[in-house]
Amino acid sequence: MIFILLLLTLLVIFAGAVSTIPFSIGLLAITTVLFKKSWVFFLGLGLGLFLDLIMVRVLGYTSLVFTVFVFILFLYERKFETRTAAFVFISSFLGSLIYLRIFDYQQIFLQALINSLLTVLFFKLLWLKLGPRSEIL
Repeated sequence: MIFILLLLTLLVIFAGAVSTIPFSIGLLAITTVLFKKSWVFFLGLGLGLFLDLIMVRVLGYTSLVFTVFVFILFLYERKFETRTAAFVFISSFLGSLIYLRIFDYQQIFLQALINSLLTVLFFKLLWLKLGPRSEIL
């Protein structure tokens, strides 16, 4: 868990300083799918506030988007099998697409696709490392 939080913080700093690809959406999707705990809402809230501070935006907009995104993932948890690469790809793609559209970025389809592919790759690596029967899961 500490590894994921550290990685999330580094990616937020990277995303705010260098890139416009929303890596934090992908990591929120992975964290929601793997852990299925309510503290992910607070992670999305804090992550959004931190990202708003770095990007010099009005505080709370990104937090709202992240919290709604996590809420929607929790809603679909009962309807679909969420611990699959396909679900992670689709959810991170749609989440990235909506995030990029809300904040008026350019080339949103390409950025959402790159983010989703990297998210699935990272999800597969974590799934191999942690395994489906890990005590964290």
